[in-house]
Amino acid sequence: MLFRSKKCEVSVGLARGALEGIYDECDRFEVDETGGRIIGTYKQDGGRYDIQVAGVIGPGPNADRSPTSFFQDGEYQERMFRLIEARHPKIEHLGNWHTHHVNGYPTLSNGDKATYFRTVNHDNHNTDFFYALLVVRKNAGRSPRYDIKHFFFQRNDNTVYEIPDSHVRVIEAAALTVGDAAEAFGGSADRVCEGDLPNPERAKDQEFFSEFHPDLKPLLSRTTGAPYWKGTIELIDGTRALIASAENGARGEPYYSIAASGDNPIFAPVIATLKNRQFPSARHAVIELERAFNRVLFHQRGGASS
Repeated sequence: MLFRSKKCEVSVGLARGALEGIYDECDRFEVDETGGRIIGTYKQDGGRYDIQVAGVIGPGPNADRSPTSFFQDGEYQERMFRLIEARHPKIEHLGNWHTHHVNGYPTLSNGDKATYFRTVNHDNHNTDFFYALLVVRKNAGRSPRYDIKHFFFQRNDNTVYEIPDSHVRVIEAAALTVGDAAEAFGGSADRVCEGDLPNPERAKDQEFFSEFHPDLKPLLSRTTGAPYWKGTIELIDGTRALIASAENGARGEPYYSIAASGDNPIFAPVIATLKNRQFPSARHAVIELERAFNRVLFHQRGGASS
């Protein structure tokens, strides 16, 4: 049941890119629920709120889904938010979105409402409100692709406010991302592939990197449309190597390549040897490069001490 005993005026502006990102995520999951975080800015004037949705953060590689439930990968999302926040300090975590189009439930469940009430009333919650977007139905072959509803929760208020469609507008703007990045040590700027990794191999790669190489960030190449991971790894001597592992073969069975950049000439033979190797996953490529670099360092250290 939705309560409307108190007046609360809320308007929402949705960047087209963020909305299409939500639709794309729903397209990938026809049976299980999915969702993500909503980020942007807001203005408050008394009881009036103007919410501007600039982007979404994907569910993350460790999200847990079923036809009637969805649990986000909070650790991953927090890392992504901090990266965005570092480049866009005014950005806030506005709320969450998830979908019921897979189970036909037309509004928020009691569990959803209880969770959002707990969130908005938590001492560490960054705003005095929580915005929830719910995907309720797929419109096959029609526009918009999905029907959505909007809800608003306030701190210390037990009312669930449904925001009418007349107070929601779509703004023709791209989705905010973590930031521009150079493509594998140079080239055109890319947008971040924020964890929405559509095949199991990519998800396993991201899970592995999140745990063992958190400096490797998932990116999406504008040139090829394929994901890659770029960042530094720590070697046995305490130095760091800048590397990138990219997905290739989009038209056939995908494979992964590895590249590295650095001033240390002792790594040049390894880089040349691995340049044309094809690996079954990005993590396999990174592990092979890391081992090869460490072997070179180990033998160099042994030779110097003998």
